[in-house]
Amino acid sequence: MERREFLKKSAKTAGILSVLGLGADSLFAQNGVKMPMMTLNNGVKMPALGLGTYALYGNECERAIRDAYECGYRLFDTAQMYSNQKEIGKAIKQMPRNELFIETKISQNATFSQAKEIIQKALDELQTDYIDLLLIHSNYSNSKEIYKAMEEAYKQGLIKALGISNFNAKAYSEFIKEVEVMPTINQCQTHLFYQQNALRAVMKETILQSWSPFIAGKKEVFENALVQDLSKKYAKTPAQILLRFLNQENIALIPKTSRKERMKENLDIFDFTIDSQDMQSLRKLDKNKSYFSWSD
Repeated sequence: MERREFLKKSAKTAGILSVLGLGADSLFAQNGVKMPMMTLNNGVKMPALGLGTYALYGNECERAIRDAYECGYRLFDTAQMYSNQKEIGKAIKQMPRNELFIETKISQNATFSQAKEIIQKALDELQTDYIDLLLIHSNYSNSKEIYKAMEEAYKQGLIKALGISNFNAKAYSEFIKEVEVMPTINQCQTHLFYQQNALRAVMKETILQSWSPFIAGKKEVFENALVQDLSKKYAKTPAQILLRFLNQENIALIPKTSRKERMKENLDIFDFTIDSQDMQSLRKLDKNKSYFSWSD
């Protein structure tokens, strides 16, 4: 199914619901299927799919958060370097905090005391008493020192779960030997062509979360012949096939978009299952290489 067909179908359904007195957003939020939750290694529940907010700023960012919430999103991912924590804070202020899962990242090679200041600034900008998940954005030389500040905040109840980002298999294996609190998440570039098999093999207690599951919109992945065939077979868009594949591999997802129709499309992946043979065929498309020069 092409994206435009999905969007046309969505608009038609919305019209029917309007006649019935039901909101279209409630359909896409529920879609007959609840948002699956993933249990982190400390028992915290995290939505399997959320909204990435990289390069969303100002009013557009606030609107995107509100639109996503209406569609059924409850997980919102940001970072210190995204410079949009204030906008996200304004948007979520109008939402029930206990429904939300907010994750952010420390994005500099900070000292212990600097990391503590960054955490407090994130709490202030997000206008919240706690952060659901805090990550180290990259494998900095001071990562262990940063993480000690995060562990302190975790013990104080300011952070509900700790994690890392962009740590490869070697870096991850070395890092966990030195920490007190096991990372719950490792957020890395992960998609059909870079499935992170070596990393997943060593992460027994840490869940992989995919950033850029669409490889920043590269046509190569959407137009792949197998993806196109499965799109027709399952009556889903190529984007939905790509997301559902990763989801069935137990990989968490934070696709980024500012368009409400795409938000709905990305969320509409939990009402079908890719069969085992097709999953194996998709696994064979792994090229085991990064598509971004600054990432492993």
